[in-house]
Amino acid sequence: MNLSKVESILYKTGRILGDINAIKNGTIHQRLARRAVRKVVYRATGKIFKI
Repeated sequence: MNLSKVESILYKTGRILGDINAIKNGTIHQRLARRAVRKVVYRATGKIFKI
C-alpha cells in the first residue's frame, strides 16, 4: 500500500467523522450545503482556468 492510498483513506475517514460530529450537533444540513457549494465552485474555477 502506497502513501497516496493511506492519505486517501485518512481523508475519507476524517470526512465521515466530521459528518457524524455534525449529526450530533444538529448542523448536518449546513455541512452538506457547504460541501455542495464547494463542489460547484471548484468545477467552475476548474473550467475557467483550464487552458
